[in-house]
Amino acid sequence: MRNCPRTIDKPLLILGLEGEDVAVLMIFFGIPAVLFSPTIPLLAFFMSWPFLAFFKRGKPEGYMLHYLYRLGIPFDGLLPPGNVRYAVYSRNEGVA
Repeated sequence: MRNCPRTIDKPLLILGLEGEDVAVLMIFFGIPAVLFSPTIPLLAFFMSWPFLAFFKRGKPEGYMLHYLYRLGIPFDGLLPPGNVRYAVYSRNEGVA
């Protein structure tokens, strides 16, 4: 029996971060860099990269999007974040 390489399902990492994590960093630090002086946001971008890589170590793929959803940031196509209860019937039981 031949061994199968296990790198088929391995996500593409850019210096320890997934593409969506890099996109989150670029949004959080790219917008202030465009609006204001780019020096401070650029330094914060490169200083937060190792912190985020350490934070994500050992976490599953796509963890940052789930974390942001738990913090209350809504995403298109998903239920609103928070404790929202949905039911198929109306709560107005007394109304016919």
